[in-house]
Amino acid sequence: MTPPSTKFTLRASMARLIGLCVFLLCMVVAATVIWNQEQHRREFERAEALNRVSGHAQALRQNIQQSLSATYALAALVRHGHGSLPDFDAVARNLLPHYPAATILTMAPAGIIRHIAPLADNEKAVGLDLLTDPATKREATLARDTGNLVLAGPLQLAQAGFAAIAVLPVFLDAADHKPFFWGFTCVVIRFPDALVGARLPQLENGGFNYDLWRAHPRTGRKQTIAASSSTALNEPVNVLLELPYGNWTLSAAPVKGWGDPLGLGLKALIGLSSSLLLAYVAVLVTRLRAHQGKLEEEVAERTKALAVANSDLASREALFKQVLNTSSVAIFLVDLQGRVTQTNQRMAEMFGYPMETLLGLEYVALVNPEEREVARQKMLALLASDIPAVEADRLYWRADKTEFWGHLSGKRFTDADGTEHGLIGVIIDITERKTAEKTLLQHDNMMSAIIENFPGGISMMDADLRLTAYNKQFKQMLEFPDALFEKPDLNLEDIMRFNAQRGEYGPGDIESQVATRVERARKFEAHKFERQRPNGRVLEIYGEPVPGGGFVTAYLDITERKQLEEEVRQLAFYDPLTKLPNRRLLYEHLGQSIAATKRSGYHGALMFLDLDNFKSLNDTHGHGAGDLLLVEVAHRLRNCVREIDTVARLGGDEFVVVVGDLSKDKAESTIQAGFIARKIQNALSAPYLLPVKHDDKAIDTVEHRCSASIGVVVFIDSEGTQEDFLRWADAAMYKAKESGCSLIRFSEATGQAQTAANNSAALAVPVGATR
Repeated sequence: MTPPSTKFTLRASMARLIGLCVFLLCMVVAATVIWNQEQHRREFERAEALNRVSGHAQALRQNIQQSLSATYALAALVRHGHGSLPDFDAVARNLLPHYPAATILTMAPAGIIRHIAPLADNEKAVGLDLLTDPATKREATLARDTGNLVLAGPLQLAQAGFAAIAVLPVFLDAADHKPFFWGFTCVVIRFPDALVGARLPQLENGGFNYDLWRAHPRTGRKQTIAASSSTALNEPVNVLLELPYGNWTLSAAPVKGWGDPLGLGLKALIGLSSSLLLAYVAVLVTRLRAHQGKLEEEVAERTKALAVANSDLASREALFKQVLNTSSVAIFLVDLQGRVTQTNQRMAEMFGYPMETLLGLEYVALVNPEEREVARQKMLALLASDIPAVEADRLYWRADKTEFWGHLSGKRFTDADGTEHGLIGVIIDITERKTAEKTLLQHDNMMSAIIENFPGGISMMDADLRLTAYNKQFKQMLEFPDALFEKPDLNLEDIMRFNAQRGEYGPGDIESQVATRVERARKFEAHKFERQRPNGRVLEIYGEPVPGGGFVTAYLDITERKQLEEEVRQLAFYDPLTKLPNRRLLYEHLGQSIAATKRSGYHGALMFLDLDNFKSLNDTHGHGAGDLLLVEVAHRLRNCVREIDTVARLGGDEFVVVVGDLSKDKAESTIQAGFIARKIQNALSAPYLLPVKHDDKAIDTVEHRCSASIGVVVFIDSEGTQEDFLRWADAAMYKAKESGCSLIRFSEATGQAQTAANNSAALAVPVGATR
């Protein structure tokens, strides 16, 4: 047998070994957790940085692309003038303010710069051949050969400094209708002027270094366009700016680098401290268990000695338990503290507890919570001998929280020496009796409860159609006077006659109306209908026959539900701002118009409109002014067409107009659609006087001028579907936009008549022009 001192030494060594293992395990777990958290933190930082840099890159892209669009405006004017633009200087002066990043506009017939604005300080550029100059030859040749806009640079220009030049080839139709190369329209974008809109200094203010660069198209080397520092960026995030002929990249990285070294060190210190603490706790637990083992050995020895003494007592107790368990009622003992000390098997079955669970349980814990305090007071009074016994019906709780009724008989319990040890109680399950009593009571109260608590009006008629029950809502909803219910044996005929006399059923012979309705009621059939009362309220009326004859009728006020259904219909099919049909209702009307063309043979027209000067109003005066403009545009559009035609808003500043019954001839229908489109353009081009509210609630009248680009498709059922016509009209509208805005374009997707219209003066109709 191992000596106690040796056991103590072994247990102490084991405690230290366990503590060391716990420390090492906790350190590994802490290091893993801290490393994963740091990685997630770096990923989150990089994601936030990428999102921020993307915003600046998007702003820069939009600024550059807006400036490049000036070349299209010049190209459109050149094509309009068949290669000539006599008033170039005046046109350029008007265009430049609309393109903040564009500093110079040029025209280069045959590739040679002949016109430049502003001319001051840029005279050296006149006569420059873009197709031969080393700085622009590659990009100009590529633009001429592909017919696409090409961005050259950034590069160092003698006349413009560090800048990029956008080159757009212009092709004109020759006498044989074959296009020929006329030359270029160009826009020069100076740096750093072009970067103002991107707000790149805000990146520096936010703790980031940035680098805007591109891969040089000739050398493939990195060319820095703008940078906040000459220091190389540490693991930067990169956002690609897609531009014509070459992409730029905006890179950024935190000045202080990624991650949080101080926080990482703090986490490591916390991990080390936690590991030491857990190791110490493990040592304490091990020692505690060793001490507990020693106590268990002592308890085992004493238990063995008591086993012999308790053997005789156990035999007697077993006999007593057998006697108790043969009883058909629950028998239990309660000590002076009110806790169960003895029980029989029937009580365990009655309450659904194991017998060992009941022992030591407070008796009042078995009583329903609503009666628990009353039971406690009765038990204390019995223990104090204030009352000799208890006889009571109580609601008890089983282990599964279900209820049952029991009849309790309780008295004080004394031993052979007359010493009081508590109480003895007997419980008989009387649930069936109580259930029967409750069922009878519920049956008596059911009808009154239903009538009084029904959320609407309710009335009951017997087999003789006499009113046997009703609630106050019945009188209130149907506005019956109290005097009507003072009549003895009030019946359905009396109620029908009263309603007919006050005009509930409309004009007609009163007796005939009453007889018809009473005869219908005598059939005792289920019915459901709605009735609008003279006061405008709508009632939903349900009738159900009852056993033995008669019926019960319920009245529900559904006025608000009807109003809500109408509001839902408005929200589902109409634009909430302009009250015009939305996309869903537009598809329904367009489908009907297409079906009508199939039946009648007459063509219809679909016009897709987009406002040309809407964004500037929002930017200058706010979205409130934009909403006022959209409402006025909707009003003017409705005034331009017939009531049977459709005007819809798709969203933003896009509208659709659908007209029908034009003509059976496709060409004539196209002319008619053109007249309607010009009428719409003239109406929308008139000045708008908008009462704009300010924060101080003052109202200023803002005058705004706005026009629309319109795409038109003339349709008939056999030529396409709803989606086809909308897509073609949308594409035609974008052609109008690209051609200079405020124009009308006919779709070429539906046949020769449309094509002829586009080949004529109807191809692009400015406001006020004639075909």
